[in-house]
Amino acid sequence: MSTHAQTEEKFSVALESIQGKRRIERVLEAANALLDRYSAEPDRTERLRLAHELIRRNFTPQIAITFGDLTLGPDDPETAFSGETLFHCEIHGPDGTSGSLTAAYTAPGSLGLTGPEWLSAMRLLAGIGGLGAGGWMTCPR
Repeated sequence: MSTHAQTEEKFSVALESIQGKRRIERVLEAANALLDRYSAEPDRTERLRLAHELIRRNFTPQIAITFGDLTLGPDDPETAFSGETLFHCEIHGPDGTSGSLTAAYTAPGSLGLTGPEWLSAMRLLAGIGGLGAGGWMTCPR
């Protein structure tokens, strides 16, 4: 391998690292924005609406959240959505109320995330969503 090719490869790796860091920073900014909005909203249903809207606008338009009587998105998202990557979590409320968060994604999306980066972002946001509902999330996939 020539010195020129080695230099190009090192530059490419460095550039990808910088771009990856920027993508992660955008995910963290979105998570912080959601937490900030949660602090001003005491109602758990409205908190889930905020999570749905933030994910829909920034991560994927293909998102559905159900929780008790709340339904945001299609009734059967797993058949309504298409994408390279499917995410699904169950929401467990403190009073036995349950629901789910389902989303689909095709890279690179609006934030330029890879499929694995998007799944990690969704796990983070789903966890925040579960806490905002007063409970927790379990993500079997």
